Amino acid sequence: MVNDFDEVMRSCTDAELINILDGPPDDYQPLALESAKAEFKRRNLSKDQIDAVKQVIVQKNQVDEAKAGEPLPSIYKVLSIIFPGVMQIMFAGILKADGYERKYKELVRWTVYGCFFYMGLILLFIILDSLFRVL
Repeated sequence: MVNDFDEVMRSCTDAELINILDGPPDDYQPLALESAKAEFKRRNLSKDQIDAVKQVIVQKNQVDEAKAGEPLPSIYKVLSIIFPGVMQIMFAGILKADGYERKYKELVRWTVYGCFFYMGLILLFIILDSLFRVL
C-alpha cells in the first residue's frame, strides 16, 4: 500500500528521518511515521552510519542553541531606541526566522522602549506647552 508520505520520506535525508523517528510521535501523522519507518528500513543503514548521523544532529542542535542564545549588539539597542518603528519589528521577525531567538526578543523590547521614550517626550512637551500657555 502506497500513501502520500512515501514520496516525501524518500526525499528526506538520513538525519531528517532519524529526527522524525526519534522525535515525539505526536508531531507527525501516523501514516507519516509508518512511511518514515519503512523508508528507514529500506535504506538499511549500518550502526556506524546511524551513529555518525546522530553525531551530526547533536552538533547541529548545539549550533542552533548557541545561535538562539546570542545577545543583541548594543548598537542595535541604541538604534532601536533612536529609530523605533515597523522596520525594527520586521527585522526582528527575520532574526526569529533565522533562529536568533534572544536577538529577536531584545530587538522587540528595545524598539518598544524607544516608542515609550518618544511617547513620553510628546507627553512632556504637551504638558510644558499647556503650562507655558497658562503663564
